Amino acid sequence: MIDFDVLNRANDLIDDLKIEAVLDTTGNQDRILIRLQGVLGHLNTVEFADRIIEFFQGDWKGIPIIIDLKDLQYISSSGIGTFTTIRMQADHKNSDLYLLKMNQKVRQVFDQLGFSSFFRLIDSLEELQE
Repeated sequence: MIDFDVLNRANDLIDDLKIEAVLDTTGNQDRILIRLQGVLGHLNTVEFADRIIEFFQGDWKGIPIIIDLKDLQYISSSGIGTFTTIRMQADHKNSDLYLLKMNQKVRQVFDQLGFSSFFRLIDSLEELQE
């Protein structure tokens, strides 16, 4: 079972970052959609990482995960490290991981640190239908 409350409850605990996690059933396959809004910096990365790890301890496998970054205004190098953790956890769950609608400022940090090629970057959910 997927426990989205683990992530959604984090909004009361994590400063400067809002999380919305849902099961998206609109495509040809169910998928986990996680929307991030705000800042993922060194002050809130540890709490976010703790919630992500707890989320991945749930009893589910094989469901694609899309993280919508359209409203993420900033990410630090420690935030990128958390995305690496997410990628490893997704691999353990046999779940594909996609980063959706990354803005230019956030993309620049991924590019500068050499992580853009480590993730599947998409601009729209329709790309997953192809």
